[in-house]
Amino acid sequence: MTEEQYIRALKNNPHGIRNIPNPTEGMQLACVEQNGMLLQYIKHPSKQVIEAALAQTPRAIQFVENPSDELLIALVKQDWAVLEYIQNPSDEVVRIALDQSGWAIRYIQNPSEKLQLIAVQKQYDALQYIVNPSEIVQLAAVKSNYLALRFISQPTVDILKAAVLQNPQAMRQITNLDLDTAIELLKVSSLILGYVPKNLGLTLETVRQTVTEMIANPAVEDRYVRELVSNAAIGGRQSTWPIDILSLIDSYGSVQAKKIAIDQYLLY
Repeated sequence: MTEEQYIRALKNNPHGIRNIPNPTEGMQLACVEQNGMLLQYIKHPSKQVIEAALAQTPRAIQFVENPSDELLIALVKQDWAVLEYIQNPSDEVVRIALDQSGWAIRYIQNPSEKLQLIAVQKQYDALQYIVNPSEIVQLAAVKSNYLALRFISQPTVDILKAAVLQNPQAMRQITNLDLDTAIELLKVSSLILGYVPKNLGLTLETVRQTVTEMIANPAVEDRYVRELVSNAAIGGRQSTWPIDILSLIDSYGSVQAKKIAIDQYLLY
């Protein structure tokens, strides 16, 4: 058979390349342009054949011996998931893949804490692909999105605090909320009161004492006082927690708390 005849046959059945000893570059191209994965059956492919195979499917990179960083960078920019098929990628290749998607962390063996942070800051749910993430990494994830709590089996109180600060709806993600934890979270934001189960045992007096402790602090956060004053779940007689916040601040609040409360009240 002539080369032209081989090429026509290979266009009909590209897998036939496996049965042809020493195929020409034209034959190789006829195959990989249809199925890049057939690169695995070609010995010493030319640059043109490799490029054609990768253009057809970037996954064929696994069959390229000693690929250059330049080539790998171009591939991960095109498709970050190609990282799965790259052995021992350089730091630059890894970072570029993570720039595309935090999920790329799943294809990195024993990623450093720095790389884990890049991943969860890019996409909070990349946390699910990290084995035994440090508390620092977990904190970064929940600060990005409270839903990261779904991927933390035993979150610390500090992590829960960071989550409710990001969004008080994080309370809905806490599966084993206890009274002590609820009180600690109340010290971070009064908005969590709208999510505390009635059967938890949190009393009106405990809420009053906790809030009083917070507003009495000369360094009380501006955010905390403003949330407290505008919180619909606490304040009036018809609210879940009937506490006169303005009166409480007037009696026990620090100078700073009183200034913030007046300002917020006028806005509210």
